[in-house]
Amino acid sequence: MLRIPAAQVANGHLPHVCPRHGEPAIEMKRMKLISKPPAWTPVLILLAVIVYVIVVTVLRKTVQAPAWPWCAQCKAARARNLGIGLPVLGLGIVLFAVGVATIDGDAGPIMIPLGLVAFLVGLIIAARSAAQTVAGAFVSQDGQFVEVPKSDPRFMQALQYGAAPQRF
Repeated sequence: MLRIPAAQVANGHLPHVCPRHGEPAIEMKRMKLISKPPAWTPVLILLAVIVYVIVVTVLRKTVQAPAWPWCAQCKAARARNLGIGLPVLGLGIVLFAVGVATIDGDAGPIMIPLGLVAFLVGLIIAARSAAQTVAGAFVSQDGQFVEVPKSDPRFMQALQYGAAPQRF
């Protein structure tokens, strides 16, 4: 796992190489990177979803990256996920609405759960098009580093010309 100091990311001092794919950046994207919630927080969902949301929001660490390297593969992955997720999401809404409208017929009771499943699948796929998810980077629990679990060696080599990150 590659760990880049959060201050270096926040100051925009990154090479023009994609951290995930090692390709030249086609743009330097402004991104908000956040930390993953602690492993124990899903237990809070049993209490109430609102408690979970509040605790996760309070514990979240954020780093504003003014210039995160974004390559053609990242852009294509985002477009692909949106191109698949949004139509499936829309199909789910249509199937659910048609199912509700034809609840007395034979197809209505089948279309409602099918619409819900399509809606959830579309939502998950579309959510995977978020910039941070595509970039594969997140902030450490202490907020001091941006971690890239699957970094490309070409990015690590390009980083060596500047301030060296910590590698574990």
